[in-house]
Amino acid sequence: MITLVPFAREHFAALSGWFGSEADIIQWGGPLVHFPLTDVQLQTMLDESHSMPPKRLCWMAMAQSLPVGHAQLAFMWETGTARLSRVAIAPAQQGRGLAIPMLRQIIREAFRFPTITRLELNVYAGNAPAQKTYQKLGFQQVHTQRATIQVNGTYWDTVRMSMQRPTP
Repeated sequence: MITLVPFAREHFAALSGWFGSEADIIQWGGPLVHFPLTDVQLQTMLDESHSMPPKRLCWMAMAQSLPVGHAQLAFMWETGTARLSRVAIAPAQQGRGLAIPMLRQIIREAFRFPTITRLELNVYAGNAPAQKTYQKLGFQQVHTQRATIQVNGTYWDTVRMSMQRPTP
C-alpha cells in the first residue's frame, strides 16, 4: 500500500540519491534542474508549496515507511491547469508496479481543486515506459516538440500529454 506524504526536508537525501547522472536529473526534472541535486534546488521546489494558492505541491510516496516515489504538481490557476512533473520511483523499487497506484493518488490530488479542469505533463520521447504508464492512466498525447534539449550530444524530443477532469 502506498501513502502520499507532503515532501519535506527529511526526504531530500533519499530523493537526491535516486539520480546518478546529469541525464538522470534532466529526465526527471527537465532542463532547470542540475546534477547533483542539491538541498538548495529541492528547497526552492518546496518553497513554492507555501504560497496561497500554491504554485506547486510535492509528495513522497511511502510504502511501509520507506520512500518509494516522488511526484509534483505545478499549478497554472489562471488556465485551470495542473502540470504533473518530476515523477520518480526509487531505483530499488522500479518494476514493482508502484507508479500507477502513486499516480492515481496524485491525479486525485490535482482534481480535488474545483478550478482545475485539465492535467498535463511533459515526458521525453525516449522514455517509453513512462509514456505507457501515463496512457494507462488516461493521458493522451497532444503533440511532440522536436529537439527540446541536448543531453550527452543527443537531442531529446518532448511529448506533451493531457487529460481532462473525469466526469462524475
